Amino acid sequence: MKKVSVIISNRNDVSMLVVTVRSCIEELIPLGEGAGEIVICDNSDPQIYEQLKAALPMGYVGEGLVNLIRQDFPCLFTARESAIEAAKGDYVICVDSHVIIGRDMISDLVTFMDKRKNDEELGFVHAPVNWAHQHKRSSKHDRDMSETELGSWGSAYGVERTITWKGMPWICRRNWFLDKAGGLGAYGALAEHKLSWGGGDMHIGIKPWLLGFKNWAIPCSPAIHIGPFPKTDIGSNRNVVSVGQDKYRLWSESGVGPHAIGFLVSCFILGGEAMMERNAAAITERFGRFIDVRKWWEKAKQFGKKEKQWLDERKVMSFEQLLETKPWNN
Repeated sequence: MKKVSVIISNRNDVSMLVVTVRSCIEELIPLGEGAGEIVICDNSDPQIYEQLKAALPMGYVGEGLVNLIRQDFPCLFTARESAIEAAKGDYVICVDSHVIIGRDMISDLVTFMDKRKNDEELGFVHAPVNWAHQHKRSSKHDRDMSETELGSWGSAYGVERTITWKGMPWICRRNWFLDKAGGLGAYGALAEHKLSWGGGDMHIGIKPWLLGFKNWAIPCSPAIHIGPFPKTDIGSNRNVVSVGQDKYRLWSESGVGPHAIGFLVSCFILGGEAMMERNAAAITERFGRFIDVRKWWEKAKQFGKKEKQWLDERKVMSFEQLLETKPWNN
């Protein structure tokens, strides 16, 4: 086994994926030779995949440092799960396919995990995220859940502390992520039904709290997200963001159902129709161009029924109790 596996799901990124991979390679060096690996699960369009194979540093594939997995069906959640299943690391770190890894971010995350190796309540541990056009003081660490689970970003913390939820970059124990008996149970319904992009980070971010685990933030260098760039690119409420040959945010064209269906499904699983109602306006405001929330309401419940039953049998508190107690503030 290796110490850590960096997980990357990719759809139609080429040059930026290469930047991400080389950045990860450099930041794995401090861990020592053979301690880490990079696992890429790619479901790009066939012509893009051929470009990708020509652009990636394939010499590292032969050495076992980079593992490239091909997936025919374009789904973000199944891609990440497939990469984690193939990973050889005790820990997995998830990053997007278009990021620069901050100085010592990987080693700082691994150090925190090692320090808490006996903590049975440990869930996800988050480094901050930043965007390439921003100053480092704009780095983010969690989401405000006071009114909706899609609330505003909070600033990065200067101390180790528990937080609500956030997307990548995160680290966790590989076995815990996949474990359906005593762990997280991975992406659940979102992967089972190969749903379209949207809602996955919230789903796996809130689920640990309901199951009795804790999410942490640590003060370290951020993962720096490459785009979208204001006034230059089309934002996430549009269909495609592209500059020349560099394309990203194409997950909106993937999976089953409309873009952002995963948010609605996740709400039903985590908190039933009450959580769906609580977040319906926010989902519509951000993603209404893609999804009619009321039209997909009952279908979302069908998608989530099985995992909701699984979660209801295992959770240590209800969603309402989570909002009332705010355990991340303790």
